[in-house]
Amino acid sequence: MVQKLLLVLAAVVAAAAADDVPCRPIEDIYPSGKELCENMWDGAFVYETDLSRAYTMWFFERDNPNDKVSRKLGKTPPTRCHLQYLHKTIPGPESDNFTECHPWKTHACCRQQTVSTPQKINENYGPEWQWDRCGPLSPACERFFVQEACFYECEPNAGLYRKFSDVAFDESNPGHNKWQIHGMPIRADYCDAWYTACRNDLFCAHGQGSYYSCAAEYEKPGKGYLSNFVNGIRSLVDWFFQ
Repeated sequence: MVQKLLLVLAAVVAAAAADDVPCRPIEDIYPSGKELCENMWDGAFVYETDLSRAYTMWFFERDNPNDKVSRKLGKTPPTRCHLQYLHKTIPGPESDNFTECHPWKTHACCRQQTVSTPQKINENYGPEWQWDRCGPLSPACERFFVQEACFYECEPNAGLYRKFSDVAFDESNPGHNKWQIHGMPIRADYCDAWYTACRNDLFCAHGQGSYYSCAAEYEKPGKGYLSNFVNGIRSLVDWFFQ
């Protein structure tokens, strides 16, 4: 009886989720890795095929390769964290338990408490910005979302591409902020790998897969409550069939 009830609830969840946000396979939203990187964050990133002039969202070298890219592009690797939201003011080392975003352990604009786990990272900015709004992602796909989040939170060079620099920022203008990136070149092969890992996973298709449009859609009256209900039932169903 319980099993039948959960199966019915699962069907209700699928219908409710479809009404809440338009969820589609990533390959149906973005034609390729280029559109994924460029459209998902409304122009924050640019798909760059010249890898010597493109930043990477993850690395294993001891020295951050993004510093070399900045110099190649005529920029100086920053000594400040120009992005301002959950970021530090000055990049610096983190403790030994700093493992989730480990490439930046010795020189990070993020704090351990901000990026301690994938769940913590996913919940940092509220439910409207969570990457699993359309259901749990595959582990291979979710890893890329974690890497992008680590890059945004921890990478000092990301601040070189702040959309509204200190000079341009107008505090009286509601359209300005100190956290948004614009036009940062990202390695094409990284974007393509992300697309390959996520192509069959579901993501919000509103506004051609724009994170900003999806967040705005979620914030409409009633949408958040429905998503919370859907996610709660989905978790119950997943737990029962483990």
